Amino acid sequence: MAKEKETYLADSSIPKSEFKLVHKDESLHDTKFETRPIGWFEDSLRRFAKNRASVVGAIIIFIILLFSIIVPVTSKKARVNMTGGFKDKNYAVVLPRIEAFKGSGFWDGTKKEKISESTYKLKMFNDANDDFFDKDSVELYSEKKVGSQIIRTYQVRTDSYAFGTKVVDLTKDELDRLIQYEKDLGVSYSKENARKSIIKPAVDYNSYVDGELVDWLKERKVDDNTITTIKDRIKIAYNSSAYFYYKLVPTTTRNGVPSDTQFEPLINEATKQPYDLYKRDAKGNYEFYEKYESTYKVRVDYNMYAEFKYGFKVNYIFGANQQGEDIFLRLAIGARFSLALGIGISAINFIIGLIYGAVSGYYGGRADLIMERITDIIANIPVIIIMTIAQIQLTSNNGLKSVLGPAGTIVVAILIAFVYNGWVGVAGTTRMQFYRFKGQEYVLASRTLGAKDRRLIFKHILPNAAGTLVTSSVLMIPGIIFSESSLSYLGIIDFSTSGISSVGVLLNEGQAAGIASNPHVLLFPALLITLLMISFNLFGNGLRDAFNTTLRGSEG
Repeated sequence: MAKEKETYLADSSIPKSEFKLVHKDESLHDTKFETRPIGWFEDSLRRFAKNRASVVGAIIIFIILLFSIIVPVTSKKARVNMTGGFKDKNYAVVLPRIEAFKGSGFWDGTKKEKISESTYKLKMFNDANDDFFDKDSVELYSEKKVGSQIIRTYQVRTDSYAFGTKVVDLTKDELDRLIQYEKDLGVSYSKENARKSIIKPAVDYNSYVDGELVDWLKERKVDDNTITTIKDRIKIAYNSSAYFYYKLVPTTTRNGVPSDTQFEPLINEATKQPYDLYKRDAKGNYEFYEKYESTYKVRVDYNMYAEFKYGFKVNYIFGANQQGEDIFLRLAIGARFSLALGIGISAINFIIGLIYGAVSGYYGGRADLIMERITDIIANIPVIIIMTIAQIQLTSNNGLKSVLGPAGTIVVAILIAFVYNGWVGVAGTTRMQFYRFKGQEYVLASRTLGAKDRRLIFKHILPNAAGTLVTSSVLMIPGIIFSESSLSYLGIIDFSTSGISSVGVLLNEGQAAGIASNPHVLLFPALLITLLMISFNLFGNGLRDAFNTTLRGSEG
């Protein structure tokens, strides 16, 4: 080899003087790393950030969390001082509406529906500042002949927020403030300003029904029994719908026979408008109020009156439930409660399970055997039984109810039910991880060097088991939320007297409202809980991979 090397150098065109020992006058040693060292936690976050699905899940959870915190604070409806929160039954099950989309037919509180010719005629006229349906959208849907009568059905785009007028009870002070409010807006009632006013003339239908209507029916040779039936039904119509300000007459068939079930406006042929039934005094002036003891009955344009009453234009982004409560606001409050419940119970279960499982898995032997039998007994008692017993015992305890209130007793019952055996799964996972890692060489080496149990548990075993434990704790949150929602939906957890709103309560309300007739009441709570379930699963899986030290470097 030496000879070959000498030959090579001899034959080379490079002179020997150019060759020298590089490290002849230097000492060789390890050099300091130029880059900053990365800790276990920072490395885990970096690997988590590479999992796009988990990042998306974390973002969705964060958005829902912000939604549940910000909306109840900023919503105008939340600031209305009402027992049990904002509700107005006049707005029951109105459709979702975003004001910017008004008139577009999408998310504007309207829907297409089919109405009879009789209903179409009744709703053609309205003295409030809204229309029951878009008159440009009216289409003849069907027309068929039944005997001597032609039955027509129209398809229209109806506005769920168009109530017309309502009769409300006001005190003298409230009435004075409403009159002043109307004057400030410049919309006080006049013939020229009739549709824009808030307060409408009172309607007197009794004298019409008992007088002119009877004469109208007798001219058409209607028998007395039928006249009595028609009078009763028309009075019911007036009492149930304050927007009937005009004269109602029975719909007549082609052969002139008056119906006793269907009614229509009596139209003035000259003006093409119905004859009104506005109340007038002896001088012919409109009367607007009817005094009853200490209150006044006032007929108002309800949407405008609601704006005066609450201080803002009433609008429901996600629609309203059967009680006229804002689903958007209640969903935020419900999500806040469900998230707080899920995170709180998961944290308690995680701490109990971690301590119990660590002791059982680390020490093993007889201690492990006894502790495992205890968890077997606890795990085999169903949550529903514990929930039912806890709820009955706590809600019937008047002393506890006086201290915690109805809401507090329900929350304590839920805590007992979900914490009773909720930690068992975490304890089992922790025990398994400790059995897996406590015999590893690095743990034995540390014990040989004199490390105490506390250092071995928290420094060497727990960090390696963190991935699995963190995943199990995070995935516990959607499990608790879903369990609470299911029990609330089934009525096993009863929030009816507590005033608490949760996602499960909203799902229950959606089912009661009717999926076919009012799908929006169920749709938005169902979407929220679906997003929560999917997002927490993606988030938990990402955390598992990020905190699992055995996967470090495998992602390339």
